[in-house]
Amino acid sequence: MTQAIPVYVINLTRRSDRLDRIAAHLADRGVGFIRQPACDAQSVPVATIAATVREFGPLGQLGLGDRACTVSHTLAWEAFLCTNATHALFLEDDVFLAADIAETLASTAWIPEGPNAIKLEKFNETASRILVAPKVGQTPAGRALHPMRSRHVGGGAYILTRRGAEIALSHKGRYRVPIDHFLFNDTVSPIRRALAPAIVVPAMATQRAYGYNSDIAPLGKAIRPKGWRKRLRGLRRGLAEVNQTPRQLAQYLTGRARLVDVSFQETP
Repeated sequence: MTQAIPVYVINLTRRSDRLDRIAAHLADRGVGFIRQPACDAQSVPVATIAATVREFGPLGQLGLGDRACTVSHTLAWEAFLCTNATHALFLEDDVFLAADIAETLASTAWIPEGPNAIKLEKFNETASRILVAPKVGQTPAGRALHPMRSRHVGGGAYILTRRGAEIALSHKGRYRVPIDHFLFNDTVSPIRRALAPAIVVPAMATQRAYGYNSDIAPLGKAIRPKGWRKRLRGLRRGLAEVNQTPRQLAQYLTGRARLVDVSFQETP
């Protein structure tokens, strides 16, 4: 099967085991990929990371691992823009993809005008209730495509248009939240309106198939706030959520959006 949408797999050089695993998985799915060397928080100078991602933002202090991960995604976006492709799929190396992924990547004809980012991933294990606009299209295998009207984080698998990559990279040096919040959290993302993200329902990617074994989690835990700083961070996050409530409620009450339960399904 032809592959119209290139795939970039973000992988730390020291984690060849994870590269071997996802390479075998993608081969089994009939998908080719390009490896994007990740920015390693254990070896890359902090100043290099700081040139792309700031240390503090609306969600509080960012862990060095989260910041390096964001740098890694920007490197993959830049690589994509050096090609002639109109769309690209970006994967983290612990993702598990549905059986219809090759069919989805064979053409861009199913992707409508409007969304500049398409989220394929279901974050966490249980179903998530998300506010979405009416269906605007579907994948070749029949999964619905809905514009997102509430947040759903996770940056393990998503498609960007060229315009989407350009929009995201225009903020390089000013990122203040982790990559998944930057792309898919409408409470803190400065590009939500321009990116107009959509989500595939049911989801066709998950990072939970192999167990949660993030390389960046230990680097983030070291700076998690305690005491009054933790309460202050919670208040800030709560205020960000409340700020979006009037918009979301108006869309729900007027029928312009509805709640759907999103879960991962290996077959559509």
